[in-house]
Amino acid sequence: MHRPHLTRPSLLALALRLLPGLLLVACAAGAGADNQPSTPPSATPPVTAPPVPTPPATGSATRQARLHAARSWGYQLTNYIPARLEPVAASSFDLVVVDAGDDYGVPWPTAELRTAAARAGQGDRLLLGYLSIGAAESYRPYWQPGWKTSPPAWLLQEDPDWPGSFNVAYWHPDWQATVLRSLDRLMDSGFDGVYMDLVDAYYRNPQNPDAQADMITWVCRIAAHAHARDPDFLIVPQNASGLIRDPRYVPCVDALGNEETFMYAMNTPTEPERQTQLLADYAQWKARGKPVFTIEYADREPLITQLYARARAAGLVPYVTVRNVDILTPGR
Repeated sequence: MHRPHLTRPSLLALALRLLPGLLLVACAAGAGADNQPSTPPSATPPVTAPPVPTPPATGSATRQARLHAARSWGYQLTNYIPARLEPVAASSFDLVVVDAGDDYGVPWPTAELRTAAARAGQGDRLLLGYLSIGAAESYRPYWQPGWKTSPPAWLLQEDPDWPGSFNVAYWHPDWQATVLRSLDRLMDSGFDGVYMDLVDAYYRNPQNPDAQADMITWVCRIAAHAHARDPDFLIVPQNASGLIRDPRYVPCVDALGNEETFMYAMNTPTEPERQTQLLADYAQWKARGKPVFTIEYADREPLITQLYARARAAGLVPYVTVRNVDILTPGR
């Protein structure tokens, strides 16, 4: 499975170029930045839940209702310089996934998210914040410089296909506490929900016979943590579509995002067997009242038009983009 590569700008180069602005951001962020020292493996760091900000007014429709009404969506995970979220605000999408922070890792201000969500003459679009729950990334605010030489107990091998991305023991309480702090910052910004990547990381951990069950427990813990703050907060996993057959998983998630149903990155058709299996999984999601949002990676016509038509014929909400998801491509 190809995972979009989140390429960050060089922090050193950006800092030298924009040092005054970064200093202002740092002063404003204060204690909100995640610069805490790593926690010893023997200790489970406490996870506190500060009050969630008041969401923007969107009429009488709940987030769940807006999720079910969504007919288009977009997905951009990096390359926010210089436009930031202006392409999101200018789009016609009903739902957009963006990273939890800008290209420097700074969380989006609530006012900026609200501006990006607003649509003239209709209800606000949903904004979901991206969060990797099954891998650690060395460009994230939580990363400690000494981890490569002296890793915490939960940090495992680096992914050879994605430098800077590390497999984790996602069932470890210290990793979970790290992610839940990131989730709290995402909620503080005012996102409508979380879009969770690497939910299928149990495939990477054959040494753990309970890896799949541990992932279900982990996703449900994230949902419980979020709903304790905001009962309407949306929980959307990416991939691992077959988990919907486990009854424990069903009440913990609101929708599915899934990559490469019909097309691998880039412009390469998937196998018929894969398509059949995924479409069968999607039927299970829809039977449980949970919409399915699909991502295909292609940049050629008429292929793009065909992918949109094929997905919509299957009752899916499609989006076709480039492998690096570093631009917000037009929807159809």
